[in-house]
Amino acid sequence: MGTVICPHATREFERIKENHATLASTGCTRDFCQGGRIIHTDEPRVGENRSIASVEHDAEGFLRELHSEGFFPSEEAFQERVKRALYEIRAGAIEGIIRETKERGLIGGNWLQTPAEIEFGIRRSWRNARKCIMRSHCEELTLCDLRTVTSSAKMAVELVKALNKAFNDGNIQPTVFVFPPRTPNNRGPMVWNDQLLTFACYELEDGTLLGDPKNLNFTKELLELGWVPPAKKTRFDLMPVVVMAEGDLPVVVELPANLRRLIEIRHPRYPEAFEKLDLKWAAFPALSRLGYDIGGVQYTATPFIGWFMDAEIGVRNLADFFRYNVLPDVVKAMGLADAAMVTADVDSFEDLPEFEKLAALSRAQGELNYAVQHSYIREKVTMSDSLTASIKFQRYDDEYQKKHGYRLPSDPFWVAPPQGSIVPLWHRGAAPNYQPKPMICRHVQDPSKAWKRERSGWPLAAAKFFSAANM
Repeated sequence: MGTVICPHATREFERIKENHATLASTGCTRDFCQGGRIIHTDEPRVGENRSIASVEHDAEGFLRELHSEGFFPSEEAFQERVKRALYEIRAGAIEGIIRETKERGLIGGNWLQTPAEIEFGIRRSWRNARKCIMRSHCEELTLCDLRTVTSSAKMAVELVKALNKAFNDGNIQPTVFVFPPRTPNNRGPMVWNDQLLTFACYELEDGTLLGDPKNLNFTKELLELGWVPPAKKTRFDLMPVVVMAEGDLPVVVELPANLRRLIEIRHPRYPEAFEKLDLKWAAFPALSRLGYDIGGVQYTATPFIGWFMDAEIGVRNLADFFRYNVLPDVVKAMGLADAAMVTADVDSFEDLPEFEKLAALSRAQGELNYAVQHSYIREKVTMSDSLTASIKFQRYDDEYQKKHGYRLPSDPFWVAPPQGSIVPLWHRGAAPNYQPKPMICRHVQDPSKAWKRERSGWPLAAAKFFSAANM
């Protein structure tokens, strides 16, 4: 008999398998761990054909999870619901290429889920999101059911209306806007933006970039669609949203002014320095290229609005060297390296010893993050700070372990806030990295490339443009 190296981990994994009918791949094997990668090579996706057996398995597992939570009044009601779902999956099944096997076979159809079932599914998907620290709020997540919307134009109109309601003038209600699921052999509806509020990036004549480098390709795609940027370009130009229903051409919509509101980043103790920096950010995050896999039904267009955690902006978006890279500017504006430059007898920050640069950049990072939190509080827009979010998640995870005998799935690369060891969650060990369903995942296709493959069958016009003002 082989030796069990870690009996505790083995028992924990057995409990996890007992409580989750389906565990999706996390991309790691005995020989190759992808824990250090941001995106694992074989993470599950939505937008793919799956065998009828796979869809049936996921549907029954999801309904069984609902049953375990008291969703059905009796065993008979549960069995009847399973029977109906399996009938719909088989009735909608068609021939096609199954992505997993790359062979032709019978693809499972969709089954019609009730709004209550979908809301349970999106909440469980958020709880199962191993890369998110904000999961303690998963029961607050609400559903905006837009499954009757089947055209791109209607997608644009309904999304703007629903987004405005969820933003609620800054008192944000976490909401998922669920458009129809993909049908077998089709891509499903899609949103092109990775966030509904995202800043353009322009490549200037001298080769430098103006704006958010993350969005260079998307900016080019928008320009190809016919978008006209502001006459005076800045580094914080919000781009429009591109939506594309299944079987329809893309629609470009400019969000109304109240949703395009930018928060000016100011520091109460260094007002002149931060006014000179003129930093700003969008009022809310709205992830929009992720989908939901709920009971074998693939929802490919599910924009989500929540609220920012301070470090997303102050430590990452504005500070990362491959994004806005503003920390050297903060150091200069606040004079954080002046004394060190005099002591070292050098003329520039770049000439300082590395340990002096690190000290100045670390101070700048802390002050920038503080300014971000202060600015959102000042503007009365919901935001969480890293320390509070960390404490809430630890408490939520501890309660979950006490109840179930194992911890929530966690990818340490993502869950620990980027401030490092000063935040308690950074030290947390022994969290299992597994992926239950229902789940949130990326689309198997890039929306722009999908459109380019399809557009030969459409008229010459590349896209329709809408303005929120005339909706």
